[in-house]
Amino acid sequence: MKVLIVIRRSPAQRFLMELHTSELIKEVSSLLAKRRNSQAMATTLAKGRFDREVHESEAQKVKADIILTEESAHWDLTKK
Repeated sequence: MKVLIVIRRSPAQRFLMELHTSELIKEVSSLLAKRRNSQAMATTLAKGRFDREVHESEAQKVKADIILTEESAHWDLTKK
């Protein structure tokens, strides 16, 4: 599962991470179900596999399953 993490600072930082094991996917999904977005973000950054940093101009073209910020999590409905 691919996760786009957006850290809203000036300027915003975007990282594409991959949750590479089913246990990790379950752990992050459980945190998101409990609305613990910051913990889900920290877990993804600590245990997930770094794919790449995403520049602002290419953020709309990234194929991710979830877009995760400190305040919210959104399923990417445009992924095909």
